[in-house]
Amino acid sequence: MIPIEITEDLRNGMGLEECLIKHNTNLKSLLYRPYYDKYSTESKYIERRGQNYYIKKKIKKKTYYFGIYSTLEDAQIVRDQLIRVGWEQNKVNIICEELGIQRVPSRNEQRYY
Repeated sequence: MIPIEITEDLRNGMGLEECLIKHNTNLKSLLYRPYYDKYSTESKYIERRGQNYYIKKKIKKKTYYFGIYSTLEDAQIVRDQLIRVGWEQNKVNIICEELGIQRVPSRNEQRYY
């Protein structure tokens, strides 16, 4: 997300180069999105597709899905709890209920993974 100060300066007619120098930044750092880094510990086992985040893990050469979430933060919280319980797929609903996190239904038959 681009900081509001930079957005305001650009709306007020400041040139892009001048704005970047004023705020001591560059385009690469402004546009960097950490959830694209699949090797980051923050997003390990989490994949972004469109506007949603999927938790998935490969166990014995088989990929298991543990739900679709609307925010990265929700996916990270659920993922951390799954790690604590040993990736038991039948505990996803219990974890989500306890934490008050809603999963996003899949497109297929509006069911949850």
